[in-house]
Amino acid sequence: MKVVQKMILSAFSLTAILGTSAMAADLSGWAVSGYQAASEAGLVSYSVVSNNLKDSITREEFCELAMNLYKKLTNETVPVPAGSPFKDTDSVAVAQAYNYGIVQGTDDDTFTPDRLVTREEMAKMLISTLTASEVVFNIADGADTSYVDEFTDGGDVSSWAMSAVNTALNYGLVTGVTETTLEPLDATSREQAIVSVNRSYSQFSTSSYAVAEIPEIVLPEDGADITTESFEVKWSTTPNAVSYHVIIKDSSAEAVLLKDVDTNSINVTSSALSNGNYSITVGAVLQDGSEVYSLPVDFTYSYAKAEAVAVTSASYTSSNPVIQNILYTAESFLGLPYVWGGTTPAGFDCSGFVQYVYGQNGYSLTRTTYTQWDNDGVFVSKEDLQPGDLVYFGSGGSPTHVGLYVGDGMMIHSPKTGDVVKYSTIESGYYNDCYMGAKRIVN
Repeated sequence: MKVVQKMILSAFSLTAILGTSAMAADLSGWAVSGYQAASEAGLVSYSVVSNNLKDSITREEFCELAMNLYKKLTNETVPVPAGSPFKDTDSVAVAQAYNYGIVQGTDDDTFTPDRLVTREEMAKMLISTLTASEVVFNIADGADTSYVDEFTDGGDVSSWAMSAVNTALNYGLVTGVTETTLEPLDATSREQAIVSVNRSYSQFSTSSYAVAEIPEIVLPEDGADITTESFEVKWSTTPNAVSYHVIIKDSSAEAVLLKDVDTNSINVTSSALSNGNYSITVGAVLQDGSEVYSLPVDFTYSYAKAEAVAVTSASYTSSNPVIQNILYTAESFLGLPYVWGGTTPAGFDCSGFVQYVYGQNGYSLTRTTYTQWDNDGVFVSKEDLQPGDLVYFGSGGSPTHVGLYVGDGMMIHSPKTGDVVKYSTIESGYYNDCYMGAKRIVN
């Protein structure tokens, strides 16, 4: 019976693939079926889906998938730990995974939650999750390399991971990147992790392959070209849903709108989008805490006035009249193309944009991102961010990008060549991962 149900699910997934357009920028065609099955089974999570699925998954994110798998395999209600065993994360999923022996710290009190998961590490954590779940399976002897040896780069598998990798290959939980290569030391993408977790559930679930009714987006239609300033996003209700996550990503798979609602529709306006291609995903949060996600729906936003009109009222507000005027000024440039080295309304780069906006309101900023970081304003914590603060991003000692925080976890900025001045979230994707700090210019 279980096999029949899985075959039906696969057929349904194939129908879904054939019935959709190009899909989201961050969901590969090969991963669609596994993503949908994992979603219907409640195996995915918001922190993973709201980021670029083709990008690499972090240790903390994989713990969420692993604990979802554990809960589904055991049908247990996992207790919330009293605290975290690590000083660098307060993630409940990390603490739970640690308590069940699924993961270890990178030091006595450090987890390094943002470190990327390699493919051999993924195999190790999958096998550890199955072991903790007490499912019946055979773990390969550490000296057994039979399945690994089928790949030309099998010798790259670390000795500590050999048993797990060989076992995962044996059960089809992990497959080669190509027919001849395994790439065990490469980082695992989020979509690879989702598919492997789904394979694990499909292989070892002792009950029927349970699925939930996922939200189905009915507005806008897949492939729609939206030319109005505002439009409705609407989806079917999911039984036992207590709330919904709405995720809109741009053509580079960066989340530009993240919203939690308890209704089955929202209204989106031009303040959130510039002209371009987007995808929408809706997730339902169920009463038991699990989450199920729709397949993404693609659309094009081409509101004629969105890139040229100067606003008369800001989408984001401040009680400080000086900051309010700064927000007005910044929003008036929405849709203006990025120009490297640009410092005028003919085109801005990131630091040129904030310098000009503040200059129009009587404040002198230095020219570049790193000189602003070193010289302008005072540092403020992320928890104390206020509209008008400058937010900085990078991965080294000096920031490489700056934006103007507007509130609600959003900033307005001039991102990069080929893009335009627009709003972006700082709470997911690159801008969350590479957030360096903030400075306040107006007290």
